[in-house]
Amino acid sequence: MRFKDLPFHVRHTFYYDLRSAMLVGVFGGLLLPFVSIVGRKIGASNLQIALLTAAPYLANAFTLLWTEDIFGKGRVWYVVWPCVAGRGLLVAMAMFWVYTPSWYTAVILVYMFITAIPFPSYASIMKTNYPETLRGRLMSYVRVGTALVWIVSSAVAGSVLERGTWNYRYIFPLAAVFGVLSALQFRSIKVRREERKKESIWGIRGLGVPLKDPVFLRFLAVYTLFESGMLLALPVFSLVLVDEARITNFATGIYGSVFSGMWLAGFFFWGRFMDRTSVRTTLMLIFTTACLMPLLYIITRDIVLLGAAQGVAGFVFAAVELANYIVIIRMAEPKEVPHYMAASIALGGARGAVAPFIGAAVYSRYGAGAVFSTALFLILLSVVLAFVVFKKKEVRPGIVT
Repeated sequence: MRFKDLPFHVRHTFYYDLRSAMLVGVFGGLLLPFVSIVGRKIGASNLQIALLTAAPYLANAFTLLWTEDIFGKGRVWYVVWPCVAGRGLLVAMAMFWVYTPSWYTAVILVYMFITAIPFPSYASIMKTNYPETLRGRLMSYVRVGTALVWIVSSAVAGSVLERGTWNYRYIFPLAAVFGVLSALQFRSIKVRREERKKESIWGIRGLGVPLKDPVFLRFLAVYTLFESGMLLALPVFSLVLVDEARITNFATGIYGSVFSGMWLAGFFFWGRFMDRTSVRTTLMLIFTTACLMPLLYIITRDIVLLGAAQGVAGFVFAAVELANYIVIIRMAEPKEVPHYMAASIALGGARGAVAPFIGAAVYSRYGAGAVFSTALFLILLSVVLAFVVFKKKEVRPGIVT
């Protein structure tokens, strides 16, 4: 693939998608690796840490409301302005003034709810503007730009927070500024063949199409088992790092850089891999790799080895991010992409509303070993289920016969 040989609309979309993504790298690197760790260090309870972990998934349950263009503004509008509002919230609500764990948790929750709105529309734009044969690679290259910047910004934020955890009151609002600028970059993208038409919110009835698709239902069943295992362990990773491994803020920043470095490597690998490989093989490899995360937390509390688990997390999350777009986009007709995406994300919201709280409760009563062992079992079971329910023969990559 030579960039200059691509159609103009593809190059135009990629250019602004990449610019937006690199600014997201600054935003994410300064903020996201530290949300749960900082929360715990300023006194957040197990329940509040579970809330912080579950927040993106709880918010996703409401994406069903945004599958249609209910304001008649076009798909780009739903990507840009919720991100401006949600990320700007950290400035407007003045994280500088947030001192208590309760307010800290509340601000992060509101931010997560607002910034869940863009997902169905972003998927629709990618389906329309990127050609199917190159979509995986183009989306992975965009995320490489995010990861490269994230590596540096995480390390910088960790160094500043090492001087005092309360410096988050300066670091997080600064991150929000870059987040807002990122959203405004995306505003320049033009969606091909888009007819802006105000739709009823009851357009969510269109979810009947994906929920009657047997391939999509098999994907949801397998992915639900896998993500339930991951979500069970997710809040406990942070609790163990603070309570048992005594991680420093500087080490948290390094973890963020390790995560984003492997995230970057993952996008190089998974983008091409998914363009060529079946759903069954893709999911089995993702799930098998993910097993290393709870396994490492079962056998060690060494801060270096747990850093390796963070690297595995970056590699796996790159795969998960691409799979949730690329595999689903291939299953759907263009007009149905928002419905397929919303159905998948909303189910993720249901999982996120339950599993992290169970994980935190089991940790309080039985300890981390019980949580990570259960998570490992569920993820291994998802590997087996993926092998059983998907066929090897395909019509084209990603579509199972």
